[in-house]
Amino acid sequence: MCMARSSWWWPCLLAAVLCAAGGAAAQETCAGAVPTPPQRGARVSVTDFGGVSDGRTLNTAAFSRAVASIERRHAPGGATLYVPPGVWLTGPFNLTSRMTLFLARGAVIRATQDTSRWPLVEPLPSYGRGRELPGGRYISLIQGNDLHDVVITGENGTIDGQGNVWWDMWKKGTLPYTRPHLLELRSSSDIIISNIVFHDSPSWNIHPVYCR
Repeated sequence: MCMARSSWWWPCLLAAVLCAAGGAAAQETCAGAVPTPPQRGARVSVTDFGGVSDGRTLNTAAFSRAVASIERRHAPGGATLYVPPGVWLTGPFNLTSRMTLFLARGAVIRATQDTSRWPLVEPLPSYGRGRELPGGRYISLIQGNDLHDVVITGENGTIDGQGNVWWDMWKKGTLPYTRPHLLELRSSSDIIISNIVFHDSPSWNIHPVYCR
């Protein structure tokens, strides 16, 4: 499991689990279960990089450019990527160290159902193959490798995997590779996840692996 900051670890893990489990019921909320971590001094919005919240425009490039901007900034204390209210359709994108992904109230990061937009990655070394099928696996919607000091939080915003297309393939036996997760953090440390709804994942909601 990923170790979060010691003073936050158990309440944040509980908040993440409650949000993941409660996402299927629209009226359930875990906002306020733990205090929302403060946003960092520097802030960028996905709209600064061409993001469009109409639920149809693919925003993969906008999210990727926003994260790359944070990575280049080297701002003291890191930076926040702010996701305003609206439905932000996207393919998979990576996080970087010393960043906060903040979903405003009413913000939905929604995964594309076009499976061709999901790159394949190598199996995890401890698995040696895809979890469900031989060969590679689809990358998670939000991915972080070898990161530290990452916060994923907000005002009860939603990360929606639109997972039915993946579950249908799995049930019909037509799945070509192992399904993706909503969030995977690999070999990372100092992580906080709070006040977020994880909904309708293609597989697992949150997959921390080889973390410290």
